[in-house]
Amino acid sequence: MKRTISILLIILSISYAGVSTMKLKKTSLVSSFGNIELNIQSSEKIMGIQFDMKYNDSELNFTGAEAIPNDYMFKYIDKDNGIIRGLMFSLEGKKLNQNDIESLIAFDFTPNNDFDGISKIEFLDVIIAGKDGMQLESSLSSININTSDLIPSTTTLHSSYPNPFNPITQISYELANDENINISVYDTMGRHVDELINGFQNSGEYNISWNASNQASGTYFIQMSTGNQTMTEKIVLIK
Repeated sequence: MKRTISILLIILSISYAGVSTMKLKKTSLVSSFGNIELNIQSSEKIMGIQFDMKYNDSELNFTGAEAIPNDYMFKYIDKDNGIIRGLMFSLEGKKLNQNDIESLIAFDFTPNNDFDGISKIEFLDVIIAGKDGMQLESSLSSININTSDLIPSTTTLHSSYPNPFNPITQISYELANDENINISVYDTMGRHVDELINGFQNSGEYNISWNASNQASGTYFIQMSTGNQTMTEKIVLIK
């Protein structure tokens, strides 16, 4: 089982003051999406969130993020300088916090370049939109995480996203040990279509992409092989 830590961003709205206090803290909760989780707790209606999240990109590697609940729009940009800019809202105008406490977004990080130690994650700028577009005031905090908690305990090929896709899909995987790895793409006839990775990699979490713009629509298979095991996932290209 993947060993993860979750970090909750707690948004506590004080209705009579219109102020949202934001805190980061470690928790024993485990997300199936990633190891850092944005969580909202509020008595006010939260209609949208925009934020910049800063991390040290010489110590941490950001491998992706996605919304936890369905039917909500979440967009992010990794600005390649240790800042992730995110925006989340409902296309149907529904509030984000459907319950008193709602897990919204999961972020996935791995140690970068074998970094082993404590690294800091903080929010630089957060805009919380309440009812009728009212901006709720907020205070910000940061947290230090131990990268040893981010190292996977098993070698795993995760589900690609999106799937079905057109023409690019993201492939994430974990290596529990330093080892040689091959990731290739095959068609339904077993023919080799593309080779994505072939070589030695250190233990950790990785995210790569496959651009199938030169391939025909249909079913393909992602195959990941290490020294002692092979894993396969079916993906569908729709053009």
